[in-house]
Amino acid sequence: MVETFGEGAFDGLLTLDQEPWTSHRQGGLLIWAGTEPENLYCWRVEGDDPDRWPVVIRSFDGEDIPFDCQAAEFVWRVLTEPDHPFTMAHYFDTHWFMSYAEIN
Repeated sequence: MVETFGEGAFDGLLTLDQEPWTSHRQGGLLIWAGTEPENLYCWRVEGDDPDRWPVVIRSFDGEDIPFDCQAAEFVWRVLTEPDHPFTMAHYFDTHWFMSYAEIN
């Protein structure tokens, strides 16, 4: 996703990081994005193939919530599925990506 979109945010809320937060690697989690309500979007680092690492959300209250999908699918579901537990579909009829490269 970062190769396609660059560093920035979907709907001004879900921020993609250009480089995963390797300094925040805790308990097998590697942070790749975050949201305004302070949820951290992570990969559970399991095995040698990063394309197979599942998504785990570390909620603002410290709970880890696993999802059986990769990052691109997770973001698509968050943007489009109104029943997703972390949905943004309730807040926006259309979605946009704000590139941080254009701001600098």
